[in-house]
Amino acid sequence: MQPNVDQAVLEALGLEATGSKMVAHGGSSFASTYKLTASKDGHEFAYFMKTGVGAEAETMFRGLRSAFLSQLRQDVRSLT
Repeated sequence: MQPNVDQAVLEALGLEATGSKMVAHGGSSFASTYKLTASKDGHEFAYFMKTGVGAEAETMFRGLRSAFLSQLRQDVRSLT
């Protein structure tokens, strides 16, 4: 069976294609979301993945990145 997870995603997460699967899980007019499941070293992992193209998606991702970093700074004081 041919894997449906992009090689760049597998490499970024340190996963192998065997046993990795990505299934569409909602979306909008400018973004798509997926559930990525994989196993590594006998452990199961599940990831949420969001992709998008165009100006609306760029705005969304910039906002998500900013919100994520702000929350991370609040939760993990040693990073500031």
